[in-house]
Amino acid sequence: MRLGIVEPHLKTFGGIRRMVEFANRLVARGHHVAFYLPDGEELSCTWMPCSAAIKPMSEGFGDVLDVVIFNHEPQWHLLERFRGARRRVFYALHDGWLYGKEGSWESARAPVDLQLANSNWTADRLFAETGHRPVVQLGGVNRDTFRPYGGRKKYQVLCSGEELRDWKGTDTVLTAGRLARVKVERYAPKRLDQPDLGREYDAARVFAVGSWFEGFCQPGLEALACGVPLVTTDNGGCREYAVDGETALVVPPRDAPAMAAAMRRLLGDPAFAQRLVANGLDLVARDFDWERRTDEFEEVLDGVCAGRVSAPPLPRPETPTDPELSIVVLAWDNLVYTQHFVETVRRHTDLSYELVIVDNGSHWEAANYARVAADRAVLNDANLGFARGMNQGLAAARGRFVAFCNNDTLLPPGWASRLVETARAHDRAAIVVPALTAARNQVNVRTEPGTGVQTLDPFSAPPAAVVYVMRPELLEKLGGWSEVYEIASGEDVDLCFKVWVNDLDIVYDERVLVEHVGKGSASRLDDWQALWARNRRLFLDIWQGDGDAGIPRLATCTPDVFARNRAISRSVAGWMDRYFSMRDREDRRNRRLFARNGPVRTGAYNQARTVWRHVWPRLPPRALRVVRKVTRRRR
Repeated sequence: MRLGIVEPHLKTFGGIRRMVEFANRLVARGHHVAFYLPDGEELSCTWMPCSAAIKPMSEGFGDVLDVVIFNHEPQWHLLERFRGARRRVFYALHDGWLYGKEGSWESARAPVDLQLANSNWTADRLFAETGHRPVVQLGGVNRDTFRPYGGRKKYQVLCSGEELRDWKGTDTVLTAGRLARVKVERYAPKRLDQPDLGREYDAARVFAVGSWFEGFCQPGLEALACGVPLVTTDNGGCREYAVDGETALVVPPRDAPAMAAAMRRLLGDPAFAQRLVANGLDLVARDFDWERRTDEFEEVLDGVCAGRVSAPPLPRPETPTDPELSIVVLAWDNLVYTQHFVETVRRHTDLSYELVIVDNGSHWEAANYARVAADRAVLNDANLGFARGMNQGLAAARGRFVAFCNNDTLLPPGWASRLVETARAHDRAAIVVPALTAARNQVNVRTEPGTGVQTLDPFSAPPAAVVYVMRPELLEKLGGWSEVYEIASGEDVDLCFKVWVNDLDIVYDERVLVEHVGKGSASRLDDWQALWARNRRLFLDIWQGDGDAGIPRLATCTPDVFARNRAISRSVAGWMDRYFSMRDREDRRNRRLFARNGPVRTGAYNQARTVWRHVWPRLPPRALRVVRKVTRRRR
């Protein structure tokens, strides 16, 4: 059998261990196994032996394989690139949505021949979401490495102690240690190799797991194999081996007092602790032998190859031919942003919809994702700019409303029905915008959702085009997004002015709060601030001018009203021009003032000026005269 396993890396993680252990045993049985890692990733496994071949991803696309397996949710879209693979398998190592993993909705519905799950809890979670229960394939524990060594007990309580991921529950374990008045040792910061890790487990009187949720939780099983009494949270995956009062003490997640009580019981009752240890060692030997698990895995894969075993997921929901809403998103690399955005679209859009992804010349992997993930995809060979890309999405859209979205956003539950409801309720609404967690323009920035819906004042600060909900036919009458602006910036302000000059409204629905990174793509441009300055100049020239070229008048707006609003727009653009000119002069003055120290951002200058205003009244007269003399020299 020729088996390919797609992974993001081969670093120290429990899921990676599982696949390497399986691979090593399958290679020993005469099968050909290869790991495929992203191009540019280190092609080695340095923390444990690996008998399988390790190749760059692109090399695998041409390999002939019997089965290709993936388990890292964001990589689901790569499977169709393995055109030489006869069968495809998704091996779920957890419920990715709990971990905030991008691609978890899509991976659970990816077109594969078989879904596997690493525990019954993971299988139950996926069944609850999709209505399809994967085949459970447990792993094992390497008893050559993880076994009782009979060494001296150096630690009262040991835990992994990982701090970067909150859901690992290290805070719960540490708090429980303080409540129980016992010292807790952490092994994660020590970067131990595998034999040393086995001895580290063996040196503990109690091992504690504090995770909120786990697909399986390998450390807990490894502790049992080393003959160490275990206290663990009921994190889901541990149910395969942690039976309360028989092989471990099981407490609720995030319950430090309950964990502290369990620690005290295990440390204070040696006979009870030894009974748990004996039961745990029996369980490991009986149910978690790697060779036995590999027998099962090999049989499953043979069955998939022969067509005897087939458990494909239920098909993805079909895209409606007449959707209420078309969601148009523009992507230019930043694949993780796009995947997180799509995850919230799929989970939180509560209207009939279609997803249109316009890819603006991304690297092949991001472009491949757009092609496979979208209901309708537009793939550009180069970056054609924001306006052109959004107009391409508008042309592809079939919905009664269109939501133009940035890909560096996360959409909340119920977002679509609320914004469309607002659009329907306001006859004069041309654009409906939600609240945002971040934007350069603060007009619709909030930290929490609100309760109101308000019409923004005409020709006030236009809201940034992070999420704009519009009627497509109205946008077409307005001329679409203006493509005279370079790459990005300016076109949203221009569109808002076209709306206002036609006596239409921009409505702000603060009930919907969209999480926004801000400049997630624009910050990748060589000098987006200079780009904005050029586009700003273009906008001011257009809107201060006497002519109306490129500024359409809708039939719903009378000539007199249009002329009145056009005069207001010229006046506002003039004030904007004077404001930006004054601000630019201030910026140049700031740069000259700090020339000796190199370029300093305006914000740094303003901060220094604020500090100076507090300091100078307290300076003695002589010191003040010296400072003023130096300042005059620098000017």
